[in-house]
Amino acid sequence: MSSSFRIQKVRKLSEAQFADIRKVWEITKIGNPARGDNLAAINHTLKHGGLILLASDNDRVIGTAWLTHDCRRLYIHHMAVLPEYQNHHVGKSLLDEALKYASELGLQAKLEVHKDNPSGRHLYENAGFEYLDGYLVMVKRR
Repeated sequence: MSSSFRIQKVRKLSEAQFADIRKVWEITKIGNPARGDNLAAINHTLKHGGLILLASDNDRVIGTAWLTHDCRRLYIHHMAVLPEYQNHHVGKSLLDEALKYASELGLQAKLEVHKDNPSGRHLYENAGFEYLDGYLVMVKRR
């Protein structure tokens, strides 16, 4: 494992890039077919101001974040880093880039983190994210 990595901003995702992202999602267990997160859906959000952040070590995708917005808030979706690269500042770098993008757009940043993800919660708390008291997350799948 190299100690250096780079963050790439992607505004149109290729099939190969999506395959790399799906691998990261599968390994980190954040992928879920019920969500409908496919290449067409992601590229649709990218056409409307979304952004994909890819962290790469050489040519290997080691982390990713999918950013969308509703002109009020920037949503950070599916931020994930391969286990062997966790605690090497990859997640912090992805989050910093996401927050920089939110700032450029003049938007608040919002995300969801699983209760059983202490390292993710620690990262987000250290970045100034706060829990929304009294809110429960709800979703209606297609």
